[in-house]
Amino acid sequence: MIKRITVGCLALMLGLFYSFSGEYRRHAGFSRMERRMLHIPTAGLFGNGGYFTVTPSVLARDGWRFPVSDGVCFTPDFPKHPVGWYIMSDRKGKEVKAAMRGLVRLVRKTDLGKTIVILHPSGLETVYAHHAKALVKSGDYVAAGQPIARAAADHGMVYTYFSLMVNGVMLSPSTFAEPDGKLKANPVKFSLSPEGEVNASFYQDGAVEEHTPGFEWLDGPERVDLSRPFSARERQDVGVPTPGLFADESWFAIELGRISRWCYPLPGAKVISPYGGARKNHTGTDIKTRPNDKIRAVFDGVVRFSGPYSAYGNIVVIRHANGLETCYSHNARNLVRVGDRVKAGDPIALMGRTGRATTEHCHFEVRANGVPFNSDYIFDHSHHVLKSGKLIIRRKSGGGITVKAE
Repeated sequence: MIKRITVGCLALMLGLFYSFSGEYRRHAGFSRMERRMLHIPTAGLFGNGGYFTVTPSVLARDGWRFPVSDGVCFTPDFPKHPVGWYIMSDRKGKEVKAAMRGLVRLVRKTDLGKTIVILHPSGLETVYAHHAKALVKSGDYVAAGQPIARAAADHGMVYTYFSLMVNGVMLSPSTFAEPDGKLKANPVKFSLSPEGEVNASFYQDGAVEEHTPGFEWLDGPERVDLSRPFSARERQDVGVPTPGLFADESWFAIELGRISRWCYPLPGAKVISPYGGARKNHTGTDIKTRPNDKIRAVFDGVVRFSGPYSAYGNIVVIRHANGLETCYSHNARNLVRVGDRVKAGDPIALMGRTGRATTEHCHFEVRANGVPFNSDYIFDHSHHVLKSGKLIIRRKSGGGITVKAE
């Protein structure tokens, strides 16, 4: 551990008022107080063992980026807030963008000016202030890089105030990033003292394991019972319908921004053949790094199929509670068996070229009810991040499906 700092937290009276005020009128997971107060504790944040960690890989997974394109940090000569960054823009109305994917908690005027606060799966909140117009509202799910406001002019310049928050306490973005937006290498562990203060402990890269916050990220409904045993056909075939998926309706929706646990299937990979391909019949996305690199589960789930299968070679199929299945094929070796429960990011196979393949790669598919669809609906493959939109998946007569992004 390099050093340890203590950040002053809110008074215990505020926390008690928040806990016992009875204010539970919900709006996309937030109470009325959460939608109105800038500095307010994040409910359940320290509920997972009393601490959580934020690592560079966690921030990158949530799509970290500088909130103002071509913006420049500066030190203002007017009265300023001491913690955050002041980012100068080249013109009035310049788009201010979400630094990471998340859920908009607050959109209103505060002592910082017109302010937007976004809660992120990592447990951090980001604060964007001094804008002319908000482009989002409380309760919206936003993608990393999505425009959320337009910059305003004051004191003869156009600028945006940007800060982080932990449990209602302001934290400098310099904790995790350089002024140009490049992420630093050091992970940080946040804990809550008995006196109600937020403690931040800084570590060297790799010296602390990822530990998620304790709050519920509103992951969305579970549409598939993962405890149900697989039939013989489900264990033997890749493309089979998911029992009960369309039992109640002929369609279902997935809010990608509500998925807190996910992982890109092959970190660092590049796309060598997209869905469709030149012959328009390529049912997956081919991604490639180095032979025997670890392929990882995209979401939590249960392994439905693991073994050789025709031109796929060695393939792993994972069923997820959200109604999707993901497939990973041409593997040199599978690391999981049918029935294994896996978490997002768990190694499930080694990249190879078994089956019909001309080079080592991972043929990655996303399926609904046994039917493959374009994984571009799920991932931004160029940035290796999960998208934050809504997918509508409808059943067609004859067993097909349609997928629409909203």
